Amino acid sequence: MNGVQLAMIALPLGLFGIMLLSAVVGHRIAAWRLQRRDDASAVGTSAVDAAVLGLLGLLVAFWFSSAGTRLDMRRSLIVEEANAIGTAWLRLDLLPEDAQPAVREEFRSYLDVRLAQIPGATHAESDAVLAGRLATAQNSIWRQAVAAAPRCLSPQAAVLLLDALNAMFDAGTRHLAAFNAHTPVAILALLLLVAIFAAVLAGHDMAGQGRFNWLHIVVFAAVVSLTIWVIYDLEMPRYGLIRIDNYDQTLLDLRASFQRGP
Repeated sequence: MNGVQLAMIALPLGLFGIMLLSAVVGHRIAAWRLQRRDDASAVGTSAVDAAVLGLLGLLVAFWFSSAGTRLDMRRSLIVEEANAIGTAWLRLDLLPEDAQPAVREEFRSYLDVRLAQIPGATHAESDAVLAGRLATAQNSIWRQAVAAAPRCLSPQAAVLLLDALNAMFDAGTRHLAAFNAHTPVAILALLLLVAIFAAVLAGHDMAGQGRFNWLHIVVFAAVVSLTIWVIYDLEMPRYGLIRIDNYDQTLLDLRASFQRGP
């Protein structure tokens, strides 16, 4: 279990416990204030409660929307990169026959590195080493294609090939950047703080009943924590229950076809 998976478990459980504790603190504060008979201080508090809960709902909706958008974008970028690599592979036929085997072998190495760079993939090399290998494969493919371009059947054939290689490299860069893009930590921290403050206010409002309603506060904390866990799972689609492994299969199938190909 890696750090991301641990965070996916610790975050909602920790928030659930902190919200329960915050509600108890809020209830204790309200009980202390009631002993002082400070009734005038309760005027207008419902508006504050509504504002905090409204802000909590707004932040949850914003995070859910952005996480869902990124999930759809990541799916489309996987398909885009697979299509770009497949197109470039087919256009290698435009190269002279004697230049094709070496370039195709570099293609296989390139795709092996891209598969190893998938977040959550098992590999022994560090990200920096993989990035270096990827750059080496890109440079090798490009240099060999440019060197062989004058010997293509026509200038148009060379242009088609080089355009396909450029599109393949760009698609890989967009794919890699998209999987490193997440909701800023500051927004997540703000969401957690607002959830804790909402629990304090919920516990404070229960003081008027004379007893602490554990059922309501447990349900409130559980619903908020579960919602945040699901959105976080949506944000990290390679580590939790929400996964995009079936989209990664397109790249794996493409690599298998390279093995069977020329």
